[in-house]
Amino acid sequence: MTDLYPKPPHLMIAVWSADDEEWVFGRACDVAGEFGCVPTGVAEEWPAKKVWYRRKGLGTVIVERLFGTESETHPVAISSSAGALGWPEELWTAKDRKAAYKLAGWATDVLRDLSSRTAAVYGAIAVEETLPTPSALRAGISIGSLPFLSAGLPTAVHDKFHAALGRTQTVDWPNGTFFPGWRPYTRGNAATPDRAALTAASTTLGNTLLRRNNEQ
Repeated sequence: MTDLYPKPPHLMIAVWSADDEEWVFGRACDVAGEFGCVPTGVAEEWPAKKVWYRRKGLGTVIVERLFGTESETHPVAISSSAGALGWPEELWTAKDRKAAYKLAGWATDVLRDLSSRTAAVYGAIAVEETLPTPSALRAGISIGSLPFLSAGLPTAVHDKFHAALGRTQTVDWPNGTFFPGWRPYTRGNAATPDRAALTAASTTLGNTLLRRNNEQ
């Protein structure tokens, strides 16, 4: 089974939604198919829940349920090999640069569609990272530097992320805001996040979701 996994380093396009996990997983499979991924017929059922695909020029792609506690909804991700996106930019050849920009554009489009289809509360694109669950956010584990936030979140949460990623030229989507903080995702200058502020913003997000859950 290991040869069916994407080659490292791994690129993760992930969302967290408060809706039913199986429904969210199904929408993620729909998105993978519509973005050029062809099912290979290999799957693992709950609790692991993975479905394998292949995409021309990218190789193995997996729709997967990410790690989380049994008492909360798990994030869902579309994962692939990161290719040149997993290497320092100064090591890129001209061919690597072209491939990196192409993959970054594809990943951004996938996150935009995935977040919309699943009514995602938050999400991210990351290399060799996972998307924290709400409880992990509250425990001080930060979202990466390419986060998505739903438009339905309080202004105070958005303000915290804007402060942490202050030099990032955000992109407004119909369902929320994407923070493309580093090349090749951003059209502007790459921005180094304030890591302490990003962790604090992530904790605020986790606490907000806990309060929402308690109010239901």
